[in-house]
Amino acid sequence: MTRLLDLDGYLTGELAEGPALDAFEEATFDAPDDPEVAFLDALARTGAVLADHGTFDMGVLRSHIDALRARGESLSLTEIGPPGTYRVEFPRDSRLVCTSLVLGLPDVSRVDVEMRLVEHGNALKTVRDVIVDPDGRIYALCERPLFELSLGSGRVHTKVYRHGQRELIAEWDITGVLVPL
Repeated sequence: MTRLLDLDGYLTGELAEGPALDAFEEATFDAPDDPEVAFLDALARTGAVLADHGTFDMGVLRSHIDALRARGESLSLTEIGPPGTYRVEFPRDSRLVCTSLVLGLPDVSRVDVEMRLVEHGNALKTVRDVIVDPDGRIYALCERPLFELSLGSGRVHTKVYRHGQRELIAEWDITGVLVPL
């Protein structure tokens, strides 16, 4: 068993009581700077932040954006219109970045999204089962560092498909420009 699997078993309670558990705990506390423990700890902390912000799933409802703002989160919201080609300036002064895309199809509640990062060798990011707000918009919420690596650093070609199908229903070609601080 690998160290990460051992750690997972320990944290989930799957590592049975007895000598194996005692030996694991002793080895873990004898090596407080273990890089795998640090990795798992950082992963758990980051996951908790993503879950709290709602950025784990990328797509959120407008009510979630409003709730984040109401509790004082630093959040910028950039509105992009219906499918088309855009050059958009994105502010750099917030911890969270939300990009709103006008899908405008009232019968669609979930979509699959492909984002081709043109400035990064056409790297492709696919996000499935993205929620569409009842207002007909996709609210893509992202932590700033990830945003700056993707949309904030150049041209992104976005295709939106009906959820679970390959029916293309919208396309945006967005060139993002980060506004200097």
